[in-house]
Amino acid sequence: MAEANRTRPAPAVLRLVQMAIIDRWRATGEDLYREVARLADIENGQEIVVAGCGRGVTTEWLSRRTGASVTGVDPDEDDIAQAEEHARTDELGIAYQQSELDDLPYENSVFDAAIGEPQVAAAASAEKAVAELARVTKPMGSVVLLQLTWSSELPESRRELVVERLGLRPRMLVEWKQMLRDAGIVDIQVKDWTNECDDELASATGVSTPHLNWQGKLQVMGRALRRSGWAEARQALIRETELLRDLSRERSMNFSIIKGVKWPHPLPLSAATNG
Repeated sequence: MAEANRTRPAPAVLRLVQMAIIDRWRATGEDLYREVARLADIENGQEIVVAGCGRGVTTEWLSRRTGASVTGVDPDEDDIAQAEEHARTDELGIAYQQSELDDLPYENSVFDAAIGEPQVAAAASAEKAVAELARVTKPMGSVVLLQLTWSSELPESRRELVVERLGLRPRMLVEWKQMLRDAGIVDIQVKDWTNECDDELASATGVSTPHLNWQGKLQVMGRALRRSGWAEARQALIRETELLRDLSRERSMNFSIIKGVKWPHPLPLSAATNG
């Protein structure tokens, strides 16, 4: 469908897609951040950067629980402003910087570890964003990606709908790993966090399948009706319902913690290719 003729998704659908995907990650925050700190060997006194920090949930946890000096960077001006205000209110020594994630405003090799949150997948170039994380990390420091990964069970026809509704583009796991290798990251380890996300979301909400209520259905059909008539309104409702069904299926999309180490010397081509 041409962009000019596309009906934008209703707010109810945007929220439900976020609940089906992003909220699975957020619901496991405490356990997830503890695992990230363990994998990256984050300790008191270290310098840590979090790319795609949003309103500062991850940066605040790391600052409070590890004693590290944490810097958060995000392209969204409003999110950074809210993160800064919250840090001031709670007297947390966290530095924040508004910046595009594929062009970080830091010198080479200044952080002991770098963490790339899901917003990295919304950068103009995810490859450059990963390379930037590696660039600003000290040799033998850890680079950790917290990323959504496509599952083979999610039909190709649904993927562009998911990208539009999430505002970011997940990749296949092999693609994220290759980005890290291309950036000079070695000893790559992957922890599949999907089961933890699914279990925690079901426990927290009591439901595992998000669905449109009648107000949501009216939103979807009303927007399509005003633009293209009844036939498109019916098709829009079918399309959004099928998308939510696919996303709520087990393993329709995965969430992975991908960790590696910045090698201090340029890698041979074969090593960079084969990991």
